[in-house]
Amino acid sequence: MIFRFGRFELDEGKRELRLGTRILETQPRVFDLLVYLVRNHERVVPKEELLSAIWPEVIVTDSSIMRAVSLIRTILREGGQADAIQTYSRQGYRFVGDFGDASAGAHTDQDIAQAHAACDRGDWRQALQAFRKVQHAQHLKAQDFERWANAALYIGQPNDAIYPLERAVAAHIQDANRIGAARAALSLTNVNLEGRALAIAKGWHRRAEVYLNQAPQETHEHGMLQWLSARIALFEGDLERTRELAKEAEMIARRVGDADVEALGLIYQGHVELATGRIRAALVHLDEAGAATLAGTVSPWASGFVFCSIVWAYLDRGDLHRAGQWTDQFERWSKRNSAYGFPGLCRLHRGEVLCAQGNLVAAESEICKARELLAESARYAEGDACRVLGEIHLLRGDLSRADASFRQAHELGWNPITGRALLQAENGQMTAAITTLQRGLQTPNWADGQRRGILLAHLTRIAARAGKLSLARQTLAKLKAAASLREAAGCEAWFHQARAEVALAERRHEPAIVALRQALAIWLDVGSRINAAHTRLRLAEVLVQAGDAEEADLELSAAEKAFAKMEAQPMVARCQIAARKRNQA
Repeated sequence: MIFRFGRFELDEGKRELRLGTRILETQPRVFDLLVYLVRNHERVVPKEELLSAIWPEVIVTDSSIMRAVSLIRTILREGGQADAIQTYSRQGYRFVGDFGDASAGAHTDQDIAQAHAACDRGDWRQALQAFRKVQHAQHLKAQDFERWANAALYIGQPNDAIYPLERAVAAHIQDANRIGAARAALSLTNVNLEGRALAIAKGWHRRAEVYLNQAPQETHEHGMLQWLSARIALFEGDLERTRELAKEAEMIARRVGDADVEALGLIYQGHVELATGRIRAALVHLDEAGAATLAGTVSPWASGFVFCSIVWAYLDRGDLHRAGQWTDQFERWSKRNSAYGFPGLCRLHRGEVLCAQGNLVAAESEICKARELLAESARYAEGDACRVLGEIHLLRGDLSRADASFRQAHELGWNPITGRALLQAENGQMTAAITTLQRGLQTPNWADGQRRGILLAHLTRIAARAGKLSLARQTLAKLKAAASLREAAGCEAWFHQARAEVALAERRHEPAIVALRQALAIWLDVGSRINAAHTRLRLAEVLVQAGDAEEADLELSAAEKAFAKMEAQPMVARCQIAARKRNQA
């Protein structure tokens, strides 16, 4: 966000404090402190809160705050705002700078024209800045407020779109434009759904429905109303109703010729089909929606949503090769389309692909950046970012950090079933891991339903290693019978690893070795170095049991080198321990 007080402009995104056209130098933590106080200017901020927010990983004293505040006052003195921060004895600090000066004299037709010009050339940040200058102008129209909101949405700042959208609803009602009011209300519905404010979203959804009740004919807004009904049903876990509503949205879109809603309806039908095991039908819907975006008939916002959904679907199915291809396509498309407002999701999917490929350092960096963006633009997916971080730590062998990330995901409303079960198994909690996976299979949410094949494979593996051979055999039989669940390469690899664990539980080493080599070949073929390294380590352990020391050494050496290149030091240590045990044997 950009805050203006007196003659100053505080640009949080660019991390700049400007006095007129001049950028003032500020130390990083001094800048962070100023931003935090400005953001919370309505109240006195306690010292303890500031210490926790600005110095979270450093042990400091009150003197650090006092010094930083002193530096801020020195900087602001140049612009006549030296008293902008007040000290409240034994309480804290409050920002009391003059926010009114920045907008004085800015309410002109020329300023509004500049805002529109910025929108026309796709300079959304400049447009947002321009609209903020004229936000109190009395002659702003409903269309002005909608363009202002779109500028905020297109740069991934949905919270900044709420105020202009609310103003747009009121302006449209004043103009007796109920369709326009419904359109703005539907945008508010979607923004609040993205922010997990379900009750508020449902309120705006109902207002949009009321506005559309007297419409003489079906419009784009009717299709969006139905699609958002499907979104609400999905948030509430009603998959069958989601499918019905998404289908109705698609039908409305076909009748009114709306490519956006048609693609969105197809995507949501695909999600439900995946979650309920109708894989072929799901892929038909997803592919059709993807084709529409590639044909260029879908708007940038809807296209971005479709791309995101397709990448997510392939990742969930374990189809790493196609997920990587679509992620590359998504990235190239995002660079060409500045009107896509969810860059955090793009980073999230790229990070997950990098993780599967074994680029763990780059993956962690991408996911951390994605989480920051998602916290602002798509809070419902922030928990998914924590899930992926947990899986990165788990693949590295860092169990404590994996546990912390999975707990964060859970706190944010995202249940990381697969990762949590694998972590439990790594910690020797085999019964708990089995229970976690069984519950995920018995009562899956829609996201977990998409991963059914992988959940079955892991349940088979863990049950076999826990000595629950009957359960392992039954689960393996289910997976073997459901060919559509194993079409994706990643799921097929896990299926072979599940077969190997059952064979080992039955004391059949040679079939286990064959199955592990099949899994290894698949991981290498799809370029998943990290899964290949883990498979090599397990293969080496089985080879030792089978008495083939020479082959075991080869696999251990390859695994150790691969883990070292991926900077997975805990796994390197595990390879070294396994090598010492083999030599002692």
